[in-house]
Amino acid sequence: MTRIRPAPDGFAFHYADAAPIAHVAPWETIELFTEDCFSGRLTHEDGQPREVAPFPRVNPLTGPIAVEGAMPGDLLAVHFVSVEPARDWGVSTVSPNFGLLSGSRLAPNMQPAQAERVWIWQVDRAAGVVTTRARDGTPLRAWLRPFHGSVGVAPAHGEVRNSVVPDAFGGNLDLPDLAAGTTLYLRVAVPGGKLFVGDGHFAQGDGEIGGTGVEGAMHTTLRIGVVRAADGIDWPRLETDAAIGVIGATRPLEDAVRIATHGLVQWVAGLCGLAGDDALQLVAQCARLRIANLVNPVFTVAAMLEKADLPRKTAIFGGVHGRLR
Repeated sequence: MTRIRPAPDGFAFHYADAAPIAHVAPWETIELFTEDCFSGRLTHEDGQPREVAPFPRVNPLTGPIAVEGAMPGDLLAVHFVSVEPARDWGVSTVSPNFGLLSGSRLAPNMQPAQAERVWIWQVDRAAGVVTTRARDGTPLRAWLRPFHGSVGVAPAHGEVRNSVVPDAFGGNLDLPDLAAGTTLYLRVAVPGGKLFVGDGHFAQGDGEIGGTGVEGAMHTTLRIGVVRAADGIDWPRLETDAAIGVIGATRPLEDAVRIATHGLVQWVAGLCGLAGDDALQLVAQCARLRIANLVNPVFTVAAMLEKADLPRKTAIFGGVHGRLR
């Protein structure tokens, strides 16, 4: 087993083809630590998020991790064995000109900017919740559902991308399904894949509409498989015991939906030997759309389909999810 914990100044803030901090073998079990999006520096309600973690030093990433034998054109199958809070508290914020209901550089309005505010959430593992208090003392509660908002590989063509960006390489997807029991498939662009993981959330509703989830440090156990030369796969895919899905990321939102649903139709057609229009009909009647993020530089959506709705049962990518599971 490989254990990875970067030094405090050893986290990455970009997805890039950089020197790896670790090399791992396919199918190996990996334990890693990830810091919260504020690098653990926002610890009380009168803290100043933009002072302790000024852009672009947000969303620190553990990585890159090189996977032996992974080559461009392959897929990394990243399976989350467990995702557990590393601290007994998490933090959420609202900030001026950030969040779905605020004016921003890409969607300006004439309303006054909302004031910056911080909430500290306590983790209650036994009850499976995180709790905080409203301004008037009213208790607030959310379900403890840990997942990683950011999982990606080095982008193609030598690109260097900021840690807040989602795209075809993965990145800051903010999809709550990236939790224990899920396998995420990412297309490899450089030798070794160069995997990055971070942005742990203890809780988050669909869309991350306030601008943050309940951000927290994580202890995470992964297993990583390699699927050889998977042609025609441009966007991240995911698989659980019960469902499959494709993730799209762009603006406007409807184009992210088109990317995700187009990818799912193609996947279903290939899996089941269906004509494209028949696969479209099945997806149109059975799929679910999960809006993952509406506040990042581009938006993310997952188109999901239950495996029980597939007309033919088949081993997906040769059964790699089951092997990792």
